[in-house]
Amino acid sequence: MDISINENYRALIIPFIVITTTLAFGCSKSNDSKTLSATDTPEQTTVNTDAFSFVYTGPKPTSYNEAPELAKLVSEGKLPPVEDRLPEEPLIVPPIERIGQYGGTWRRGFTGRADAQNIQRIEHDHLLYYDLDGKTIVPHIAKSWEVSEDGTTFTFHLRKGMKWSDGMPFTADDFAFAFEDVTKNDIINAVVSYWFQADGRICKFEKLDDYTIRYTFHRPNHVFIERVAAYTIGGQITKGWICPLYAPAHYLKQFHPKYTPLSELNKIAEEEKVASANWQLLFKRKAVFSDNLELPVVGPWKPVTLITGEKFTLERNPYYFAVDPEGNQLPYIDKIDLHLVEDFEVFNARVIAGEIDMQHRHVLIDKVPVLKMNEEKGNYRVLFWPNLGGSEAALFVNQSWEGDPEINKWLKNRDFRIALSLAIDREEINESVFLGIGKERAFLPLPDNQYYPGSKYEKKYAVRDLDKANEILDAIGLNNKDSDGYRLRDDDKKRLIITLGVTRGSFVNYESVGELVVNHWKALGLYVHLVVEERSLFSTRTNTNKHQIHMWVTGGSENPWTYPNFTVPVDVGCRFAPYVGLWNNQKGRRGVAPTGDLIRLLEIFDEGSSLPSALRTELGKELWRIHSDNLYVIGTVGQSPANNGIVVVKNYFRNVPDLAPNSAGLQTPGIARPDQFFIDRSLINN
Repeated sequence: MDISINENYRALIIPFIVITTTLAFGCSKSNDSKTLSATDTPEQTTVNTDAFSFVYTGPKPTSYNEAPELAKLVSEGKLPPVEDRLPEEPLIVPPIERIGQYGGTWRRGFTGRADAQNIQRIEHDHLLYYDLDGKTIVPHIAKSWEVSEDGTTFTFHLRKGMKWSDGMPFTADDFAFAFEDVTKNDIINAVVSYWFQADGRICKFEKLDDYTIRYTFHRPNHVFIERVAAYTIGGQITKGWICPLYAPAHYLKQFHPKYTPLSELNKIAEEEKVASANWQLLFKRKAVFSDNLELPVVGPWKPVTLITGEKFTLERNPYYFAVDPEGNQLPYIDKIDLHLVEDFEVFNARVIAGEIDMQHRHVLIDKVPVLKMNEEKGNYRVLFWPNLGGSEAALFVNQSWEGDPEINKWLKNRDFRIALSLAIDREEINESVFLGIGKERAFLPLPDNQYYPGSKYEKKYAVRDLDKANEILDAIGLNNKDSDGYRLRDDDKKRLIITLGVTRGSFVNYESVGELVVNHWKALGLYVHLVVEERSLFSTRTNTNKHQIHMWVTGGSENPWTYPNFTVPVDVGCRFAPYVGLWNNQKGRRGVAPTGDLIRLLEIFDEGSSLPSALRTELGKELWRIHSDNLYVIGTVGQSPANNGIVVVKNYFRNVPDLAPNSAGLQTPGIARPDQFFIDRSLINN
């Protein structure tokens, strides 16, 4: 598939992306011909993320306002007054541009059940959260917190009077229930997730009073506070029943055998046609927001249709805990309609035609030229939020593969992985798939990251050298070939066949990148079978150790301690060694034991977790040097907005920053606070 770009298109889009990247993250392009001079200026005004903060320091509102539809319900006696729905100290969210106006429906697209993150990120129901700079932790659901000097105790103060979307009190009891009855229930969660552990020991939870909670670890665990603010722990909407930080105790207790007789639960499960009439499966279904419309939430919107339909709809939560500086209860937008997308070409055509209000997800990079040319006609603006992770299309070489012993041997061979990396033509991938606007590089964080190991690692094993790659394969015993020039197995001398898995219908055209990589490896005499899978199947096969090599983005890898799936085999979510992660999580009872530098990665993870961020820098650099040397993850192209970073926004859709950190760990665009987005009706026809 040829999706190359001509020089006219390049001239059109490069200025926007390069300037955006440089202003936001201190990154510049290595190719001078693609870099703007200091006198050049972009067409759009960029928001300085270092200057803007969502921490409000002005006078507090003396009264509160609400959406007209909610005021109507109050007047009809169907809803309490806004003052009674808000906590005593609501979160005050300053707007990016200006105070918004109520009303309207936000039109988006989603790809089905497996695309729940599409809305989880927008709900951003974290206990704490990161500011727009992506570095500073700020209050959110919790109004304040303290960390003991030794990093063992974490105390959080909740907002008195805060309520769930059904009007019931949100208190410390919801945290106690989530920890004691969900996280530590070995039927619901067979294993307690690493974020509640230190050295394999589970922390202690205490309810100090109705609005104060405390977590205590047996040894320093400074990173816990960062995990609370990031995707790692996230919020109830994201985690559901998977070791959540909090959950609606008043609602979910009716589906828990500690509070409801097991016979009654099994009867309910049978009536609702839950597989095997199993109370555990019933509980899990009831705890997932997109599967259960009755489940109370605390995010800005609540679902009113199931995610399984043609349209997934959410409406304003009347009990949302935040207001703007003038006392207007958020969110401004009444409703979100996510329309099912089964064909990406059709969806992107709708985006280009201006039929989507704001989308940061599933907008394809090869559509950027036509998007830019149709901005005025479609009444939208195109923004670029470059990915903070190391690579938009990385190759994860499975270090816990348990299938064919011969293939296992080569996947675990460092020299074999080096040869794979040296054979890749990253320039061709960048030009053909990423329109030449990415950067050919190894799997590393960005240069301004505190854990960046140094510029000498930027291109280590990441510049094509077929002669060297062939020399390496010959030297390690893969020097015999068949009549077609393909290398033979070392055991039975049949053709060596490696499988590369990619997913169709995702953020990046992984299928096209995969086809290029297969050709690059063919030049080495390696026969690689490209398998294209539906996303949910792809994810299942990754987590169950079925992939030999697979391709995915590394968004979130910039902080290995808050989002370790790409860098450390902590649990089964580790993409390059899922069953080593299983071994670690199960304390050696199941999975594959780590060997070599995988052991050191786990040691670094544990050591760094005990240290404050400022004292973790050298360990982080060591971690990245290990990855650079071992190539468990082979980077191709990075520093582009291809993954979740091409943002198309109608001109009437306001308070969206021109620039925001783009990271799975930060749950973009939640970090931009979608509850303060609004639709300016005066601009709709302009």
